[in-house]
Amino acid sequence: EKPRTARMASRLLRSGILRHAAPLGKQIRHSSLSKPNPFMSSFSTEVPVLQSATYVGLHNIRDNPGARKKRKIVGRGPGSGRGKTCGKGHKGQKSRGAMKKPFFEGGQTPLHRKLPKRGFKNPNKVRYEPVNVGDLVQRIQQGRIDPTQKITIKSLFDAGLVNNVRHGVKLLASGIEGLTSLDCPLNIELSHASAEAKGAVEELGGTVTYRYFSRRGLRAHLKPHRFHPNLMPGPSIPPVRLRERYLPSMEEELLDYYDHLVRTEDDLPRRNKDDIGSAQQ
Repeated sequence: EKPRTARMASRLLRSGILRHAAPLGKQIRHSSLSKPNPFMSSFSTEVPVLQSATYVGLHNIRDNPGARKKRKIVGRGPGSGRGKTCGKGHKGQKSRGAMKKPFFEGGQTPLHRKLPKRGFKNPNKVRYEPVNVGDLVQRIQQGRIDPTQKITIKSLFDAGLVNNVRHGVKLLASGIEGLTSLDCPLNIELSHASAEAKGAVEELGGTVTYRYFSRRGLRAHLKPHRFHPNLMPGPSIPPVRLRERYLPSMEEELLDYYDHLVRTEDDLPRRNKDDIGSAQQ
């Protein structure tokens, strides 16, 4: 009786799988066939009976040719060609350092110092993440936003309309014609909105209110699971330059939450002077 490997090779040869010799693996010798086989009509018995099969295992798995490059060996004597000076030559700046300083031009005045300065970067600039009305209507039609509830920045964040929110979200008027396809008016609470977008929402019976968030308050609003329930920040007090926009919708909430705020003659909540004096004492 043939050994087990010879029997397996015979079956593979009859089925036509082993027709080409492989470069690696064990070689299996197959004896001449004694009986005709209908499956061998396309395989001539006059070909060499020595066939080889590749067995993939831990002993022959390797990288593709050229995948691993040999490291450069330097400083091993003059016979290697990269001996004493390691192929960098004698003296000079290029033989002593890595020469990777950005914008370095060999000691001459670099280009970025030759050109004059112009303008400045405003550190107080507020950069809102834009959201188009058409994209908002599309998310509502997909069922990812509930139009019967108040649409906040958290709703837009969960629906994938905004991602990296630093200061807030602004609603833009692109795609306002899609508002007529909705069945109910929208109640939206964002950081800002264009006049055209706000007018289109209010014309159909909806509302657009503004709410100010500090950086910490915005993180707590978008990702409340990262804050302890007892350490959640309260409503953010808008700065003086933005109070005309946010106080009409946030004034009552701020006065109810913070005891040190009082209403003044100009109807702006300010810090109570008595509280300031008691805190200094």
